[in-house]
Amino acid sequence: QLGNQDPLAPMDATQFMTQLAQLSTVEQSMRSNDTLGKVLDTLKSSGMRMDMALLGRKVEVESDQLSLTDGKAQAAYTVEGTPASVKLEVLNGAGSVVYSGPGSLKAGRQVFDWTGRMASGGTAPDGVYTLRVTAKDKYGKALNTATVVTDTVAEVRSVDGASKFVLKNGVTVDSGAVLSAS
Repeated sequence: QLGNQDPLAPMDATQFMTQLAQLSTVEQSMRSNDTLGKVLDTLKSSGMRMDMALLGRKVEVESDQLSLTDGKAQAAYTVEGTPASVKLEVLNGAGSVVYSGPGSLKAGRQVFDWTGRMASGGTAPDGVYTLRVTAKDKYGKALNTATVVTDTVAEVRSVDGASKFVLKNGVTVDSGAVLSAS
């Protein structure tokens, strides 16, 4: 600006100082943004390192994905409230019900063991199935349910800055779905 000043109308010194102060503020903001970006990258990488510590460990995750291996599958479920009926269904990859049976009417955490026995009388092949828990109270109103499975973490991935766990059964879950590790 000094090189392009009109000698008949010199620049106001106050205005010049204000502009210099504004430029300085913008420069400081840019430096702060760079520093915050570096801090965020460091936090992400340290979070990923902490997630890597779960590799090979058994974790309990909130999931309805049930893994049948060698004729054994297990999941836990809870029902919110007092159920009058609980129905457990195992669905295959196509969404068809391959097993259906009653669940426990007791309060608290219940365990479902499945041997792969299908409603048709045969045995289901090893693989990943979906466990659907349907509970109703004495008035026929649907109750909230939650299912939990235990499996081993086989892989940790970073997807869009968030950690995802690939379990031994092939199911991928968010890090927030992990309830406990042992």
